[in-house]
Parts: sequence; C-alpha cells; structure tokens
Amino acid sequence: MGILDQLILLLKMMVFYSKVSKYEKIIENKIRKYGRCKTILIRKIANKKSVILLQNAFPILEKYISHPHVVNGKVIKLIPSLKKEILNNFKFMISMKKSGKNLFFVDIDKILEKLKYNK
Repeated sequence: MGILDQLILLLKMMVFYSKVSKYEKIIENKIRKYGRCKTILIRKIANKKSVILLQNAFPILEKYISHPHVVNGKVIKLIPSLKKEILNNFKFMISMKKSGKNLFFVDIDKILEKLKYNK
C-alpha cells in the first residue's frame, strides 16, 4: 500500500481541533510568507468550525482503527468536496516531500517502514 493509500485511511480517524483562532493566525502567516497554506484547513464539520491539521497526518493500517469519529452520537463523515480538498493537499504535500521539502511533522517514511512489518 502506497503512502497516499495510507493517508486516505487517516481520513477515517482524523482528529478535528477546535482552537480555530490560534490556527487562523498561523494560516495567515503562512499565506503571507508562501502565498498559500495547504497544511492546515479550517472548515465547518458537524456544524462547527474545526481545524484539520494535515501537517500532523501519519500513515496507519486499517486494523488499528477501532471506531469512527462520533460527535453527539452521530458518525462524522466528510462531505465529498472536503475529502477531495484534503486528498489534493495530501498529494501536494507528498510531492513536496519527494522533492526534498517535508511539510509533515512526523517521520512518515519511518512509520511506513514499521507498518510493512506489522501487516
């Protein structure tokens, strides 16, 4: 399974943060510095403004996902347009990593190597 496939599995267990104002400032700084920000998204999820930290993404095997993300007793699913945006940003981040600029906070290569032996 490739890194993108592993990151797609992450969508099933992604954690959404509520410290929106903190990350709005970080996003503004990145946009000022780089002209865009593809590592942090702020979107409405379950009728609440939430932060999606793509920079904290990591590969995982599906067998380690024990349950879906639930809010107020309801399973949270991403709308197709948000899922597409996240995957496009992942692809961008992976291409940057391949060209030598790592935008991820974790050592994805090391995690993937360990996952090969835990299938």
